[in-house]
Amino acid sequence: MQALDARSAVASEIMTPYVIMLDIDATFEDAINILHDKKISAVFLHDKGNDHYYVLSHSDVISYLKVKGMFKSNLADKPVIELMKGPIKMLDEDTPIDTVIRFLTKNNYKRTLISKNGKPVGVISTKDVLIWNNTYFKQAKPQIFLFICNLSSNVIARYFFEHNIEDEVKHDLIDLLAGALSSISLITDEVIKKSGKISQLMGERRSVLFEPYKNITGILICDYNSIELRRKLQIATLKFYKFHENYLKVAQEYNKGISLTLDIKPVISIFS
Repeated sequence: MQALDARSAVASEIMTPYVIMLDIDATFEDAINILHDKKISAVFLHDKGNDHYYVLSHSDVISYLKVKGMFKSNLADKPVIELMKGPIKMLDEDTPIDTVIRFLTKNNYKRTLISKNGKPVGVISTKDVLIWNNTYFKQAKPQIFLFICNLSSNVIARYFFEHNIEDEVKHDLIDLLAGALSSISLITDEVIKKSGKISQLMGERRSVLFEPYKNITGILICDYNSIELRRKLQIATLKFYKFHENYLKVAQEYNKGISLTLDIKPVISIFS
């Protein structure tokens, strides 16, 4: 249900998968009852004649009462058409999440209907977006931090955040892992993307973040994809290069691989 990658997530992945609906002929009492009984902040209304959809929210009820309805007699029998807003636009279930968010923001909406084949199948509210954001931007813990030489795929620095790793990690496999990740990055760049650099790999239990800089690449393995750790990896990679700049510049100038193990301690504090 929850999307793992913000760049490919679509509306159907975060919507509430049903719609509470009233007919447009409903009364004010009908609307108040369903808002109260279902514990919802808005109800949608369907005009079957022209197949348009409308919305009636708590704020619409309050505005109506304040402006012209508070002292009316027989208020319960008033038609909802005096209060509702619309017709409203629906978004397809395959609409990217960033488009949904921009749509809500641009129109100052708190919710929107999501459709499939032209019929409403769900609702996305600002609350749904916040819940999804909390899942995607979940606080992550760094587990393994590496620097590799881009030419040779040799690991030139490594650090294990032992306190964040629950399962056993065999240190002698890290060299092999780095080489494999470097190969994946190269294949992805040359064969698939044709440009740019691979930025992350994601699996069931871990996320691998990459940060190439000149002739080295910082690799951070963590439990979740994390915008915060991405920023820290960028800072750490630049700082690592600056700390070993004289040696790394010479290696880059002569276009040769790096086999020396370099000190990673000066950048570890960035992740604390």
